Amino acid sequence: MRKEEMFSCFSHEEHGEHPDGKASMFQYNHNEHYADLLLRQVPSNCRSALDVGCGDGSFAQRLADRFSAAVTGIDQDRTIIKRARMLAGDRAIRFVEADFLRYPFDEQFDFIAASASLHHMPFEQGLAKMASLLRPGGMLAVLGLFREASLTDYAAALVAAPVNVFYALSRGQIKSGAPVKPPDLSLQEIREITSDLLDGARLRRLLLWRYLLTWQKPQVPAMDDSALLPQP
Repeated sequence: MRKEEMFSCFSHEEHGEHPDGKASMFQYNHNEHYADLLLRQVPSNCRSALDVGCGDGSFAQRLADRFSAAVTGIDQDRTIIKRARMLAGDRAIRFVEADFLRYPFDEQFDFIAASASLHHMPFEQGLAKMASLLRPGGMLAVLGLFREASLTDYAAALVAAPVNVFYALSRGQIKSGAPVKPPDLSLQEIREITSDLLDGARLRRLLLWRYLLTWQKPQVPAMDDSALLPQP
């Protein structure tokens, strides 16, 4: 691997894969790096949790192990859902093989997480459905990717690059079959859409080409959940 490739191959990495679709040679990946940050967003009274775009179920397993909550993971990739069910062992996790936007959920959740999955769907539609599936008082936490589009983005990437390489070289190897899709929206565009859709949402830039979006649904909803969904 050439030096310049080593610096760039993780900027859009999702579940251990290189942007060209090949498996990464490093065990380290950005989503695993920030998994504990996502877990810190789980409300103390969490009884049910949804992992959107759950992949091989590693984050769903952490949720089930750490919290006394009923955990559901959803992903439309048949192969990776099969692997998630195998890796979960006897944990009480329900894995659903389906398109998140089309699946007719019949329940709401205290915590919803999406790790590197929201940019695989229409952003506004995906975010709105996640918000509608939260119980009042529930917490949404999105670990997302954004398109570099500003001088601030490029400067942050320069700072992140040596840190990224250090982490990558100090950890083992992994192969993943998870799909990779470059993000379409810039961080500013994500901020604007989120501000319009979810009052009080917080968006935070993270060092390693990620952002954290959090939103707690009001205890007394200000509007019907149907109002969150884009109208035809």
